[in-house]
Amino acid sequence: MKKRKRKKRRKRCRYYVNTNFFVDLDEGKREAIELAKRNRGALCTSTVLVYEYRQYGIGYVAKRLARRYGIRVYKLAVLTLLEEASSIAGPSASANTVFDYAHILAAKRIGAKTFVTSDKASCRRAIRLGLCCLNHRSGETLCPTQE
Repeated sequence: MKKRKRKKRRKRCRYYVNTNFFVDLDEGKREAIELAKRNRGALCTSTVLVYEYRQYGIGYVAKRLARRYGIRVYKLAVLTLLEEASSIAGPSASANTVFDYAHILAAKRIGAKTFVTSDKASCRRAIRLGLCCLNHRSGETLCPTQE
C-alpha cells in the first residue's frame, strides 16, 4: 500500500498588511501584535514594503518582522506597480499616496480580500478599488458596497 504524502496546508493570504502595520509591529503596539499572532499564516505583504524600507536603509527590519510574525512577502515587480499606482494617483500625488496605491494594487494581484492599515485615506482608496479594509488599531472593518 502506498503512503500518501501529506502536504502542510498553508492559510491563504487573506490580509494584506501595509507599511504602517509594520511600523506598529516594530514599535511593539499591542493591537498590531495581537492581529499578527491571531492571523499567523494568513497575513502577507509584498516587495513593495521591502522596497519602501530599503529606501531608508533598513530593509532588514521588514524582513525580520515578516519572519518573526509569519507574514509572507510576495515578490512582485515593484517598479511596474509604482508606475501603475502613479497613473492612478495622478501627477500631483505625493510619494506616500503613490506607495499606498502600489500596496493596494499588490494586494489585489496577490488575491487578498482585506487590506490592513490604520490610515483612513488608504482605507478609502482600498475600498474604492474593491477591497475590504481593516483598521488594525480600532478593529473596524469596512467593505465596498455591493451595487
